[in-house]
Amino acid sequence: MAGGMAGGIAQAFAWTGLVTLAALFVYFWSALMVGRGRGVYKVPAPSMDGPPEFLRAVRVQINTLEQIVLFLPALWLFAAAWGDMAAALVGVFWPVGRILYALAYYRDAKKRGPGFLIAMLPTLVLLLGALAGFVRVLL
Repeated sequence: MAGGMAGGIAQAFAWTGLVTLAALFVYFWSALMVGRGRGVYKVPAPSMDGPPEFLRAVRVQINTLEQIVLFLPALWLFAAAWGDMAAALVGVFWPVGRILYALAYYRDAKKRGPGFLIAMLPTLVLLLGALAGFVRVLL
């Protein structure tokens, strides 16, 4: 089939797919930053201990992993309930927030709050919106 899923899911959820890819690239970047930190700060695998700069990179990566597990299903359930564009418009703030979170955390852990909130609020909206959308279908 030429074009793969062009007439199916990929076309119907192109914007949600792009937000998903952005989120995955943010996670990939956070993992690369840990690898970079291992080299810069001479922290051999499997050690998870090192200078504060390395520990902040590890925390960013772990926290991003913890958050993406909640974000991605919420994004797709919201998209199924309310549509592709609506999900993408809410979800696009997650990768932006995670980047701001990471950049702030790398400099000073105490300054991570705004980025965390920018990413967490859309996750909450997506979760509650998905719940409302599926309840609406059942009523």
